Amino acid sequence: MTFDDGAPAPDAPATSHGIAAALRRAGTRLRGGPGRVAGLDVARGLAVIGMFTAHVGVVEGPTAWLAVADGRSSILFALVAGVSLAVVTGGPRPMTGDALVHARARLLVRAVLLLALVGLLDLLGTRVLLILGFYAACFVIALPFLRWGPRRLALAAAVVAVVGPLLAYWVPELLGLAGLRPPRDGSGALTDFVVTGHYPAAVWMAYVFAGMAVGRCDLRSARLRGWLVRGGLAATAVGYLASSSLVGVFDGGSAAAYLVRAEPHDNTFFEVVGSGGFALTVLGLCLYAGRIGSVVLAPLAAVGSMALTVYSLQIVAIWRWDLLDSTTNGPLVAMILVTLAAASAWRAFLGRGPFERVVGAVALRTAPPPTADRAAT
Repeated sequence: MTFDDGAPAPDAPATSHGIAAALRRAGTRLRGGPGRVAGLDVARGLAVIGMFTAHVGVVEGPTAWLAVADGRSSILFALVAGVSLAVVTGGPRPMTGDALVHARARLLVRAVLLLALVGLLDLLGTRVLLILGFYAACFVIALPFLRWGPRRLALAAAVVAVVGPLLAYWVPELLGLAGLRPPRDGSGALTDFVVTGHYPAAVWMAYVFAGMAVGRCDLRSARLRGWLVRGGLAATAVGYLASSSLVGVFDGGSAAAYLVRAEPHDNTFFEVVGSGGFALTVLGLCLYAGRIGSVVLAPLAAVGSMALTVYSLQIVAIWRWDLLDSTTNGPLVAMILVTLAAASAWRAFLGRGPFERVVGAVALRTAPPPTADRAAT
């Protein structure tokens, strides 16, 4: 066939151009686009992968170092959640008026959807201590504070870090002394979410408030990154060193002995300072991911951009293949590699994660933007 009597030759450049354009668009989506803070997605991705490790990893012998993920990954998740709350409500310039009302309504809808999702995941009975319900409760508690600036939010985080652990310890004790009982079913959800559960808001709002304080700053600021890394390292050292020096001072069975501990999920002041400082350090380091980092760390950022989807499917995988009883880290490695590849491909060619897309669509339909915003768009 000659070039004159057939269309293949003229079509070839157009086809090649179309493929190249599609690949460029895929690459742009994989890097998150111009308005996305790559480091925030990377931090969220690390938190999710860390929870994989805490749930499925075998932390014995040469891989004992993987224990660093236990507790700290979920704290990083909560910290980044606080940053995201601040970002979607104006960042350095907090929303006001109708825009803030709309944002609060959408966040409330998202919280309800998270509760529905975690209710379904809980039916699988995986023995994983699910965080999504507590995550939703923290969203609701944060709603009145969305107009606060970074200093007030940082102060709120400090107050919660001091007072919250005392409430989480003493409220269950006081309930028992008063002849009352801790929650046994959904009727006690409020008490469970706030003080008696595994991730009590009385303590965990310290991480959320700290994240919100960070999110009210310029996330692209080199000064902020430096403060997060230096301040986070200092807090980590102070929290863990102070705890280790005090643990042996008190009788092992006393309240004081418990409250000076800093082990994962102890929910004490020293854990908040030590593990919270560790999370701030990781976040600061992730924010150093600039143009090069957005390429090199794109698979990890892709996981972070669809954390809800990845976290939920992780629970399904653990249930389907009984991964909690694994004796090697083979399943963990497989989960991580499959997740990185699948999330990268999805983000590159389809954009937003599937669960994120559904939750966002329902929230938008349930709480549509103000009339003026709709007209502007």
